Amino acid sequence: MRRDEHRRHLAYHVLRLQRAGHSQRDIAKSLGVARRTIGRVLQDLARRRQDGESVLELELGGRTPKASKLDAVEATLREWLQKDADLTAVRCHERLVAEKKFAGRYTVVRERVRQLKNELRPPRPTATPVVTAPGQRAEFDWSPYVLPGAEAKVQLWNCTLRYSRAPSITVSLDYRQTSTLRNLQTSFEGWEGVPLECLTDSMPGVVDRWECDEPVLNARYVDFAAYYGFAGLIAPRACPQWKAIAERLFLFHEKNFLNGRTFRDVAEYTALLEAWRQEKKLDRQHPEDPRTIREMLALERSHLQPLPAHPYDTRDVFIRVVDDYQRVHLDTNHYPVPAPVGARVYVCASRDRLEVCDQRAKRLVEHERLAAGARIKLDPKHVRRVRYDLDDLVARLAVWGQPAALFAAGLRERHRYPGPQLTRILQLQVDWCVDDLVAAMHHAVTYGCFEVPRLERILTMRFTPRRLEDHLADSTRRRIQELMAANPVTQRPLSSYEALRTGDHPTVPEDPEHDPQAQDVDEGPHGRRD
Repeated sequence: MRRDEHRRHLAYHVLRLQRAGHSQRDIAKSLGVARRTIGRVLQDLARRRQDGESVLELELGGRTPKASKLDAVEATLREWLQKDADLTAVRCHERLVAEKKFAGRYTVVRERVRQLKNELRPPRPTATPVVTAPGQRAEFDWSPYVLPGAEAKVQLWNCTLRYSRAPSITVSLDYRQTSTLRNLQTSFEGWEGVPLECLTDSMPGVVDRWECDEPVLNARYVDFAAYYGFAGLIAPRACPQWKAIAERLFLFHEKNFLNGRTFRDVAEYTALLEAWRQEKKLDRQHPEDPRTIREMLALERSHLQPLPAHPYDTRDVFIRVVDDYQRVHLDTNHYPVPAPVGARVYVCASRDRLEVCDQRAKRLVEHERLAAGARIKLDPKHVRRVRYDLDDLVARLAVWGQPAALFAAGLRERHRYPGPQLTRILQLQVDWCVDDLVAAMHHAVTYGCFEVPRLERILTMRFTPRRLEDHLADSTRRRIQELMAANPVTQRPLSSYEALRTGDHPTVPEDPEHDPQAQDVDEGPHGRRD
C-alpha cells in the first residue's frame, strides 16, 4: 500500500472513532500511532473539506507543494552557481541575507543549492556497452586499501580480460610506472598471450598530461606497448564506467573478500587473495555464458597474441656516485662496486637482482637485491675508507673544463683535507648538470671562493636540478662525441651548394682549407663552421 493510500485509510478510521466519542488518546492507542499524528490527520481532513481538492492531486498522491521563500531568489542563486560552481551553501545563504534580505534558514538554502548544482553539473560522457571478441581487450587499474587488522597500506593491481573476465591480481606497496609495467608483464605471462588492446584511466606513468582533451602518453609506456604489440586506450577523465569490468572486480573484492576479514600482515593478505582468485573468481560462472571463467580463459588463450622471445626490461634505473668506501647506496643498503671513488654509475634494479654499470653501459658487478633495512656481507677491503687519490680526483674534474680545473686546484691548495670535498663535487653531478656545475665553479673562482657549501648555494640560487632523462642524454652525447672523434665528418664547402643552385655538378676539394669560400666561414665556439 502506498503512503498516500495508507493516509486515507487512517483518516477514515480516525474520523469514525472520533464521531463514536473516543478521545484522541484512545484513538492513538487503538490504532497504534502517535497522538500528534491523530491531530495532524484531523487538521488535514478539515483543511481538505474547507479548501477543496483536485482529483489530479488526489490521484498523484500528494498536496500541491507550498511556495518557498527561495522561489523569489532562485534566479539569482542559479546565476551565482553558474559563475562559480564551487560556491558553497554557507556562502550562498550569507549573500542572500546580505544582498536580498532573505529571511529563511540555512537548511532551505542547502537543499536548493544541492538541487541546482545537480542540474548545472555537466553530464558525464556515457559509456556505450562494448562487445569485444576473444583476445581483443584487457582493462587494468590500481586501487588503494588499508588492510583491517594489519593497518598496512597496499595497492591492489587488477588486469582483467574483457571477454573471459579472467583477472590477474597482484599486491604492491606502490603504483609507480615500473610496478605498472611489471604487473602488465606478469598478467601477459599468466595468460600466455597479449590482447590487442589495453584500456585504463589517466594513471601516472601511463598518461603524462592532457592537451586539447586528448591524452599524451608516456614515452616508456608507448615503448612497452609497441614491444608487446598492444594498443593503449585511455578512458575519458572522471568516467570509470568505461572500464566497468576492472571496477567491478574491485567492488566484488571489497564486498566478498575484505568484508568481515582481518589480516596479520601483507603476506597473509596476498596468500588469501590468490586462493580467493583461484577458488572463487576463476571457478565462478561467466555472467554471459554457462561456462566458468576458467573455461572461457582457456578458450580465449588461442586468440591472444604470442609473447615476445624475451620479456621487456622493466628494471628501475638509478644514478649513483661511488662513495668513499667504494659502495653505492640503494634502499638503505650499500653495495660494493669495483669503481673509483666519485665515479658516476647506473644501477639497474629488478625485484630480486641489482646490476651496476658504468657510463658506457658496461656491467661492473651484480648483486642480489636486499630488502630495505637488510645488510650485505662486505669484504674486509670494503669496510675501511678508501684512500683518496687527489691527483685522480683533480684530473677528473679538470676534464670538465678550465673553470673546474681552477676550482679543484684552488680547493686543494686551501684545505688540509680536500679529498671529501672533491668527492662531494663529483657527487653533485647526480642532481645537477655538468654545464651548470662548471658555470657555478666559474662564478666561485671569480670571487675567490673555494668552498663546496658555497658552490651548492650558487647552484640552488641560479640553476635547476636535472632529471634522469638529462643524465641519459648527457651520456649519449658524450658517447657520440667519442665515436665521432675517431671518424670526423668534413663539412662540405659552400661552393657545393652554389653549384646545386646553378645546376652544375658539385666537386668537393681534397683539402677544404684551400677552398676560398670555406676559409671565409667563421668557426663557432666549439670549432665548428656555422
